[in-house]
Amino acid sequence: MPKSKGRAKKSRPPGRPTPPQSSSGGAKNKQSSTLYVVSMFGIMGIGVLAVVTRYVLDTSSWLLLGGLGLIGVGFLMTTNYH
Repeated sequence: MPKSKGRAKKSRPPGRPTPPQSSSGGAKNKQSSTLYVVSMFGIMGIGVLAVVTRYVLDTSSWLLLGGLGLIGVGFLMTTNYH
C-alpha cells in the first residue's frame, strides 16, 4: 500500500512579529478571596442542613427544594473558584 506524503507545516511569514505577552500573567495569578470560599462552602452547608432537617423533622417539601437550590448555587459558585 502506498504511503501518504502528509501535509507540509505552514511557517510564519518572516516579517510578522510574535504577539505580546500580557504583564498580568493571565489566569495563573488569579486567586479567589477567602470570603468567596467561605460563602461557597457555607451556602452548600446550609443547603445540606435544610435537606437533612426536612427528612428528620418531616416538614414541608419547600425546605427540600430550598436546600437543593442552595446546594446547586454553591455548586455553581465552584465553577468560578480559582
